[in-house]
Amino acid sequence: MPKVIPVILSGGKGTRLWPLSRESYPKQFLPLLGENEQSLLQETICRIVELDDVDDPIIICNEEHRFLVAEQMRGIGITPKAIILENEGRNTAPAITLGAIKASELVKEDSLLLILSADHMIGDIDVFHRVLMEGFKYAERENLVTFGIVPDYAETGYGYIESEFILDTENIIGSKVKKFIEKPNKDLAKEFIKSKKYTWNSGMFVFKTSLIIRELEEKAPMVIKQCREAMIKSNSDLDFTRVDPNSFSKAPNISIDVAVMEKTDYGLVIPLNAGWSDIGNWKSLWDKDKKDIHGNVVKGKVFNFQSSECYLRAENRLLVTLGL
Repeated sequence: MPKVIPVILSGGKGTRLWPLSRESYPKQFLPLLGENEQSLLQETICRIVELDDVDDPIIICNEEHRFLVAEQMRGIGITPKAIILENEGRNTAPAITLGAIKASELVKEDSLLLILSADHMIGDIDVFHRVLMEGFKYAERENLVTFGIVPDYAETGYGYIESEFILDTENIIGSKVKKFIEKPNKDLAKEFIKSKKYTWNSGMFVFKTSLIIRELEEKAPMVIKQCREAMIKSNSDLDFTRVDPNSFSKAPNISIDVAVMEKTDYGLVIPLNAGWSDIGNWKSLWDKDKKDIHGNVVKGKVFNFQSSECYLRAENRLLVTLGL
């Protein structure tokens, strides 16, 4: 199997977790779950580097966060293949394109790119690894593989993927992608849940570097044109690759779903049922974390009296609750 290069997208702002997550220190750099001191970014990388054939990552982030990324990588003993700095967020298609261009420069033979967001949580690592390994096999066979999260309730905050066939979660069998669907209303989401052909769109992918570049050239030529120009004119700054801001700012602000996945004939979805969450808001954080006998998640210096079903977090000062 070719080398797998993780491309970690770490440019999000995490505004829905304000005030804990802020533009200067967004959620991917915070330790949010359990007693673990690792940030979401660190956890994202730690859960894949132990897999066979997985190389050091390429990380795409905002230039304002470059030292946070570098420091957190040192904290877990990882030396990234590259830390690529965006002057501004232009959505996932340009970010992934930067990673693909860099990977093609760094590795002479064709590689697999594993696209992951830096702020996701995975509950069952063993299942996650098993599904990734199946994804690698499908990607080797010239598929643009996306991982669809098996839904357990009618969520209206996620996009959905419709597959051609009912997805087999036991044997992890993929299906051709039929359609990407924007966030549905409640009634439509309930209909999706009844069918076994719909999964949540996780934003995680694996594909050959050569195939995604070829599809970008055909389906999104302006994206790859501007990203190539931005990389050609980039500057090396310590351990960082700083893309040319004028060129990169002209790249279309577009997701990889819209730019490529909705148009390609190579799209394939694999079901993933591993306790995934994108920790998008306070409710999802409460849902996924460990609770006491009263249903409270308690962090830091908290004095709780007769409160239940709460997320209670004290960063510095004492937090006192009464009957919430």
